[in-house]
Amino acid sequence: MTRPYIPFFAFLVLLLSSISLSTDFATSVVPGWHTTVFSPYFLGKSTIIITLLLVTIGYFFLSKRTANISRIIFFIHLILTIPFILFLKFPSIFLGISHANPEKMGEALSLRITLMFLAGVLFIAGQVTFLVYFIRNIIIKRTLI
Repeated sequence: MTRPYIPFFAFLVLLLSSISLSTDFATSVVPGWHTTVFSPYFLGKSTIIITLLLVTIGYFFLSKRTANISRIIFFIHLILTIPFILFLKFPSIFLGISHANPEKMGEALSLRITLMFLAGVLFIAGQVTFLVYFIRNIIIKRTLI
């Protein structure tokens, strides 16, 4: 069992570090053209940020209602969540494309797509794990009281 505020602060740090304040929000392809085109990363990052916000609020409620939060569930959730956040925050880490060698670009892109899919599956598994733990500790214990 871990102290109830540690998971809240850990996911608050993940939430704040995943917010990017760059040109991902909206860009215009043609200079002087005033139409905004949202990049795919903006939609993906906004979905992750909303999910992390809900998880952080969930850990806040857990810290207020329970004395201890399971350390194993917290670390499993954290380990399953971090790869997708790293992939969205630093996509060049997983890319590994050499522009000098165009023959290997297809292999590198297929590897990147596979890694992104696996990171997404891990992220969803982590959120489902947290949702089951949250429902078990908040909703079921509330109905038993």
